Amino acid sequence: MSAVGIGLGPAPGKSAEDREEDALALVDALAARAQTWVAPIRIGVAGSPREREGAYRLRYQAAIDRGWRQPEDLPGGLERDDYDEHAVHILAWDGEEIVAGARLVLPKPGLRLPTEEAFGIQVEPRGRVVDCGRYVVARRYTNLQHRLLAVLLARSWLEMRARGFSSACGAFVSAAMIRVYRRMGLQVRILARPRSVWAEERYPIQFDAPTSVPALTDRWPGEGSSP
Repeated sequence: MSAVGIGLGPAPGKSAEDREEDALALVDALAARAQTWVAPIRIGVAGSPREREGAYRLRYQAAIDRGWRQPEDLPGGLERDDYDEHAVHILAWDGEEIVAGARLVLPKPGLRLPTEEAFGIQVEPRGRVVDCGRYVVARRYTNLQHRLLAVLLARSWLEMRARGFSSACGAFVSAAMIRVYRRMGLQVRILARPRSVWAEERYPIQFDAPTSVPALTDRWPGEGSSP
């Protein structure tokens, strides 16, 4: 289904700014609909230190399971860094269990984003890009992995938009993950040469939501469907 086909695509005579707002509104609608795709698993923002610690423990387990780190590298069974304290942590719960998560680091004056710090680059437009990362899904949910990832990405978008942002970047993304993002319909731009991180070459990337609209509307399901 095309953007025009659902009445939210660009219209003749509109300014470039209006067309971009139409595109962003369409992504908003798709992202909001995606929140039901993994029911009864629920998606939300960590609201307490205990929930944030649950995210760090899930990240720790993923790093150990995949051989990226050794237990002695991560004291206390937590995978965390200095950005976590002020980040927005998005979680997926199956009942009371945290089964997937993601992290948003908002831009702040005088502070570099994780992607900028890790790769020695500056992401534009300065001060208007959110760093999205630490996407992780518990191993026993691999049958839902891409669906859960899609919903986490959608919720990340909604949380960004609620805070006034519409541009995102990410660090430490593998070539395989870039292919997954593109299959989902996301336009991804590689920002710099890869670095070897956790025994794998990983890239810094930037997402472009407005130009993703045609592919997103072709790839994402219609009302009441699931991917």
